[in-house]
Amino acid sequence: MDLSLEISSALRLLGNSTNFGQAEFKKVLQKATDDLINSGKVPVTSTGSGACDGTIARSHAALATLFIEAVKSNQDGTIVTSTLEDFNWPAERISETVKELDSCRERIRSKLASVGTYPPHIVDVDWKLDYHVRVMSSAGEEGGGAFYLITLHTEESDGRRGKVTFSCSLAQLSHLVTQLRQASRCIQKYANNS
Repeated sequence: MDLSLEISSALRLLGNSTNFGQAEFKKVLQKATDDLINSGKVPVTSTGSGACDGTIARSHAALATLFIEAVKSNQDGTIVTSTLEDFNWPAERISETVKELDSCRERIRSKLASVGTYPPHIVDVDWKLDYHVRVMSSAGEEGGGAFYLITLHTEESDGRRGKVTFSCSLAQLSHLVTQLRQASRCIQKYANNS
C-alpha cells in the first residue's frame, strides 16, 4: 500500500507498544472507526498519557487514512496485514485492526460513495422556441430571430434538485450538441480502453 512518509511514521508510532499501551491503542482504533462511520465531530484528545504533542491525533489520522485507502483500493486484509507488518506492528494489534476494518468496510465504502465533487447530473431538459422581432435601429442594425430557452434539470449527488437555464441561437445550440457528442465519444473511448 502506498502511504506518505508522514502517515507511515505515525503508523509506526501507533504500532509501538512503548508509545501506545494496549488501552490507548484500542481507544485510537475505536475513535478512528467511529469517526469514519459516523462522521464524528468530537476532536481527538489525549488519552491520559504524556502524549500531548499531537501524537494521538497524528496516529488517529494515519489509521483513518489506512482504512480509507484500503477500502478505496478494495484491498483485502492480507495487504493491510502486510503493510502493518512492514511497520513492525505486533500480531495482536494487526489482527485487531484488520478485524475492525473488515467489520466496518461496507459502511466506510458507503460513506466514501456519498462524498464527492461530482458535478450535478442532468436528469431532464425543457426547451421552448421563442422569437425576437426584427427592429431597425437608427444605426441601421437589425436584431431578432429565433432563439431557444433551455432549462436543464439537475440532480446533485445528495439528491437535491436544481435548474440551469440559458438561451441560445440555433447555431449555438447546434455547437453545444456537437460538443456534447464529442465529449460522449471521448468518454466511451476512454471507458473501452480501461
